[in-house]
Amino acid sequence: MDNENSKEPLVYEKQTKEKKIVVGFWLRLFSDMLDAILLGLFGFLLSIPLKGLFYQMGENGLWLGLCITFLYTGILQSSIGQGQSLAKKILKIQVLRRDGSYLSLPQSFFRYSVIALIFYNQWIGTGLISLFPFLNNNIFQTVYSFGIFFLLISSVVLVAFHPLKRGLHDMLVNSIVVRKGLYSLEKINELDDSAKTKRAFVIFGVCCLLLVGGSYFALQKAAPMQPLLKELMTQKQEIEQTTQLLNVSPNYNWQSFKKPDGTVKKTAGVNIFAFLHKSKFDDEQFRLAEVEKVINIVVNSYSKLSACDYINVQLRTGYNIGIWSVYYKLNYPHNTDGTPITKP
Repeated sequence: MDNENSKEPLVYEKQTKEKKIVVGFWLRLFSDMLDAILLGLFGFLLSIPLKGLFYQMGENGLWLGLCITFLYTGILQSSIGQGQSLAKKILKIQVLRRDGSYLSLPQSFFRYSVIALIFYNQWIGTGLISLFPFLNNNIFQTVYSFGIFFLLISSVVLVAFHPLKRGLHDMLVNSIVVRKGLYSLEKINELDDSAKTKRAFVIFGVCCLLLVGGSYFALQKAAPMQPLLKELMTQKQEIEQTTQLLNVSPNYNWQSFKKPDGTVKKTAGVNIFAFLHKSKFDDEQFRLAEVEKVINIVVNSYSKLSACDYINVQLRTGYNIGIWSVYYKLNYPHNTDGTPITKP
């Protein structure tokens, strides 16, 4: 009986130390969200005097946002900022190396690069394809997508279950997020439970297997759509070459809905999403002419059009600097013969 009572304070003490020293998953998540809000506020204030420039940059402004977040996070969470972004300073937590020293600037930049790949994955992938056109194939896109999901899981699951709340980005630079002023190497070593670490990696491995299995199932289910999508990618290249539309993204969409009489109706259609700079978007004649070009390309060269019920072109304009964005969108639905669908 005495032995049992003597063990309880030790367990309680260990949990208290973990709570006080190592920052948990939810507080880290809240810190990241607070940083995102602060960066968004900065982006909004920056857009007031620079709105005209941002409209000219359009969606390429995302590279500016990437640079801003890299500098913000990389500098402040290094030794220069004592391991604290503004949110971490408010919450009194900080990023340190496992031995209690600060991250160097290169280490801090490298640590954030893992997170940046997750949040800016689409634009980084597009940039890579633009620089290296030979990457524009299904193999690269599949491998790249798996890589992004792997980073996402390793930055979420491991942090949630690791005894020291470390993700892949922490392990790569040997960092740890702790409450400011409470770091103790001795206590950190006590919390570093090898059994819990193994359990975290087992859960991580299971999640990866589920990801692979789920992706395989999704690919098998979408297999009948591949010929339709493959030809649409050819249309995408033609649209980009013959119009001034940017970031063209075609897809084949289908949906089912119940009619008032209880019968189920299935509809399928081609959707073309594209960006147009605001100066051209605001010119209605130019905008409509670009839409007509897209419709003509699809009607005249898409051999699978007989399987569709409509063609829709969605144009968007505005700007996106990653930390702040402004968008306006217009839809132009058409019948498969190219005639506009008038709204009732």
